[in-house]
Amino acid sequence: MVSSDYYIADNSDIENQKLEAAKNLFYKKDYRGALKLYLDMLSSSLSYKLYYEIGRCYYKLDEMLPAEEYFKKSIGLENFKNPSYLYLGNIVFKREDINKAIEYWINSYAYKPDDSVVCLNLATSYFKKGMNFQSIFFYEKCIKYTKIKDESFYAIKSSIEKCRNISQEYLQKAKQAINNKENNIAIESLNYAIKNYPIDFDINLLLGKLYFEENNYILAINYLKQALCLDNKSLDILQMLSSAFINIGDFTSAYCAMRRLLPLVLHNQAEYLKVLKIIKELNSSFDNESYQIHNNLADKYYNENNYHMALMEYENCIILKDTLLNDINDKINKIKHYLHPEKRIIETCMEKGRELYLNNDFKTANKYFSKVVLLSNENSSEYKFAKSKINETF
Repeated sequence: MVSSDYYIADNSDIENQKLEAAKNLFYKKDYRGALKLYLDMLSSSLSYKLYYEIGRCYYKLDEMLPAEEYFKKSIGLENFKNPSYLYLGNIVFKREDINKAIEYWINSYAYKPDDSVVCLNLATSYFKKGMNFQSIFFYEKCIKYTKIKDESFYAIKSSIEKCRNISQEYLQKAKQAINNKENNIAIESLNYAIKNYPIDFDINLLLGKLYFEENNYILAINYLKQALCLDNKSLDILQMLSSAFINIGDFTSAYCAMRRLLPLVLHNQAEYLKVLKIIKELNSSFDNESYQIHNNLADKYYNENNYHMALMEYENCIILKDTLLNDINDKINKIKHYLHPEKRIIETCMEKGRELYLNNDFKTANKYFSKVVLLSNENSSEYKFAKSKINETF
């Protein structure tokens, strides 16, 4: 698999002279010499960076067992901002353990989402698993963050653009078929559209709606849940989902959908009271242990690397039994970091950028604002604000 290199900075706990010599040897591709010096340092210093460098030397020497051992030791000392995850993913991928590779790479993505190499690894791995929703999600990230626009980049970009264009073409055909009251043709067109580009919100919503109208509630739920992963505050989706769940007798899922819906209708008294009434009726249809079905399902999704669905089900567990918050909250936050790492970084960079800007340190502020521009959506308020501040100082 592809890989990218990271280099450690000087550390006061490591003998600087040996460190510089080891780094120089590594750059000259004398990995055995660099390894000897790094191993010598173990007698006087232990750090996640040192373990990482030792692992990287073994990796370059194609000695994967000791490489894996030291990368894991590195993670034992620093389990978040650690480049070891990338290499561990590469190692287990070579053993054809795709699930474990994705688990390692998603940790790498969580702290460095703009690493196009990691995004590409995740995209291709999900593709191998037949998980097209996740695969396209990461192919789009790869295209967004790739800096070197080589032949390979343009091949990926062209392929994804073609899939997106085909999906839009068939979405329009579906809408025309709906206008002609030809729902079967519309469903056929939408299925072809979603096969090409499964992360389109409108296609998932419309397909779910059509299946719902056809009383095919199982398929409706499938696409409505995918749409909910793309927009978890959609009134239409939550209303249809709750009705679909009720129709198939899944009252705990219906209850969870209604609880998600409740804050969205807070300013509509009639709708709020209606939703509240249904919630109370559903609440009497299950007991305190009913959450376990959702917990088992969440664990299954998690182990399959389907983190979007895992998050939804873990959140359902807390909705059904709020005393589980302490037990599950760490896992929920972990998955949120997996799926939306940009949000955390954007918030931090916005705060630092504003502070530096107010102190007239425009050059440093622009570095943070540039990161916001890179990571955020062009239609977001964060993007527009950061972009305006950069433009002001040039």
